[in-house]
Amino acid sequence: MKKFLIAFAIIIVAHLGCKKQEIGERGPCACSPLSYPYLSLVIKNAAGEDLLNLKTNNSFTVNHIKLYVLDANGQTKNVDFGIRPPFSYGSNQFTFHQLHAQNIVALTASTNGTFYLQLGDRTPYKLNLKLNTTTSKIEKLLVNEVEAPIENGSLQGYTDGNIFYLEF
Repeated sequence: MKKFLIAFAIIIVAHLGCKKQEIGERGPCACSPLSYPYLSLVIKNAAGEDLLNLKTNNSFTVNHIKLYVLDANGQTKNVDFGIRPPFSYGSNQFTFHQLHAQNIVALTASTNGTFYLQLGDRTPYKLNLKLNTTTSKIEKLLVNEVEAPIENGSLQGYTDGNIFYLEF
């Protein structure tokens, strides 16, 4: 009986400690890990070809891309990223690979939202993120002070972050 009461008490405490909270739009459990919105960037050439797709001529691999921030001393600090393959939800398809930076939103507070993206041996692009103050979702991306186009198709509702386009 004593073991039952201890187990019952643990269940009650766990239940009370894990109430729903309105965090962002989804309201996850308070004891669940939070996930931040992320940056998804499609990189295309002037012909509209996916430059993150290895089958495209002059494409970029992860080893030829550098995403970084400058710290207070002017030293570069790399930002982790990966290449996300094309995806689909039901009959909706998104056919481009995306540079996917999961922790970039968490870093914006200490960097004023300014990051740099270097593709191969090209001059680095200056990226400025503008966040929604309520949801921390990236609302606007400026590339070298020019607003990057944003994906506004039917798949946009299935992602936690906006998908932006960089074309050169």
